[in-house]
Amino acid sequence: MSADNARQSRDRSLAVVAQQMAKQDVAGLPRNYTLFHEALSGSDPALTRDVATLPAGATQAQIDEIGLRYQLPGFVVLSIANRDEETRRVLDLVGTIAQATLKKQNFVRALETAAESLRSGSASGLADIQAELDHLQANLSETLSAEIGLTKSLELAADRLLMSSNLAEAARTNSLSDRLTGLPNHVALAEKLDLLYAPSAEHRPAALFVVRLVDLGEMAQTYGQVTAGRIVKRAAAIFRKAIKKNDFLARTATDSFAFLFEDVDRSGAKAIADRLVASIADSLVFAGSGEGHYPHMRLSIGVALSTEAFSPQQIKLHAATALESLRAQGSGAGTDTVAIFGDPSRRVS
Repeated sequence: MSADNARQSRDRSLAVVAQQMAKQDVAGLPRNYTLFHEALSGSDPALTRDVATLPAGATQAQIDEIGLRYQLPGFVVLSIANRDEETRRVLDLVGTIAQATLKKQNFVRALETAAESLRSGSASGLADIQAELDHLQANLSETLSAEIGLTKSLELAADRLLMSSNLAEAARTNSLSDRLTGLPNHVALAEKLDLLYAPSAEHRPAALFVVRLVDLGEMAQTYGQVTAGRIVKRAAAIFRKAIKKNDFLARTATDSFAFLFEDVDRSGAKAIADRLVASIADSLVFAGSGEGHYPHMRLSIGVALSTEAFSPQQIKLHAATALESLRAQGSGAGTDTVAIFGDPSRRVS
């Protein structure tokens, strides 16, 4: 595609986004453009559905809720700003507590003064005693008023902090999840590999598989992004059934998944890879309404062993190198679908 054609395509896309936002009476904020662009692209059907159900004239809070739910960058920044605001409010509350404490101290001093006056007999008559009591009552009323105000402020602050904590936890959960499949994402995989190589880890042998859906890009061009999304979700469901309790599965890129299998050596890795290939061949059958049958989906699998790598970065590099060797080999009949890094018969190194 030429630069002019690419620019025209981008301009048309922006025009469609702007028209849809105007139709739904949505404010022209940069983060809103991002949300509607993602929705109209159709890459995430759930996001598309949520945006489509927004009422005309939806409040910005309703729009922000969707953006945060799907962890779009502009909305994540917004949640951080909100957390900063909550921090400022807590600091203000500290000042309120200090003022309430000062009022209590003043009341205690007034009480001590009145008691000393009564004990020493300096209050010579009922009028003096009444004056002392009136002074104490005024101090007590002021102290109680401050106490009630402080209690309400603490309750509001606690509610806000709980809400902020829940939002932060939800944001972290979403930041570790793939929106389309619900699987862990590349960030979660990185954390898992860090644990694998942590000094306190048991250092049991493990195998990292990087699995690529070879034909996904072509299918997306032929049948559209929505269909490609259904293929990815179906593949994710199949892969979930292929792992055991202690195994780990993540979606790491548009067309790629990663597995981390524990207690697996080189021979075991080959057997698992063959099983994954067979599971896709047997189960990933595409039959669209009115679209006929889609072509067979092929897999490429690059494998690396933890016993042959010394860090999370190195094991990922080994798996990527093995996968790239399959890409370089091409996709003709008889080509391999699995490459294990360090396999002397394949010279993957």
